[in-house]
Amino acid sequence: MYKQWFVVYCKSREELRAQQNLSNQGVYSFFPKIVKEKMVRGKKKVVEEALFPSYLFVNISQKDKQFSSIRSTRGINNFVKFGLSIATIPNLQVKQLERLCEVNNKLDIDCDALYKSGDKVDILSGPFKGLTAIFDIEDGLARSMLLLNILNQENKISFKNSDLIKAES
Repeated sequence: MYKQWFVVYCKSREELRAQQNLSNQGVYSFFPKIVKEKMVRGKKKVVEEALFPSYLFVNISQKDKQFSSIRSTRGINNFVKFGLSIATIPNLQVKQLERLCEVNNKLDIDCDALYKSGDKVDILSGPFKGLTAIFDIEDGLARSMLLLNILNQENKISFKNSDLIKAES
């Protein structure tokens, strides 16, 4: 039997249930997820999210006896179709997607701040390029508040994290 990758549309937030039920039937499925940092209730957390929410990739032959039972599997709505034909995905693309998800999820994401309060940082671009400031607090995921001494007065200014580097002691 020649197995192909098919795309199934799942009920909202039931991808894991559908994947488990497919596994119980002996059908291999792939649910791509990525790990990323996100602000949750004002705090930075590492979360795992669906890369394609509500979609699963199923590897099965159309001649397999379980093929017709996939549509009635708990958590699955139907196969993704284009007109009357069921959508298929080339094997190479799914393998690349599996590899990319595996590599991404093995990367260590530092939950702690890159800089600690009181650290000296150098500003790499913008109007304050070349100045040294004191790190104060994170201002979201991509920005930080710095204390910058301008005219002998400390000012709190928000900077992009990509424009900062830890100053050498």
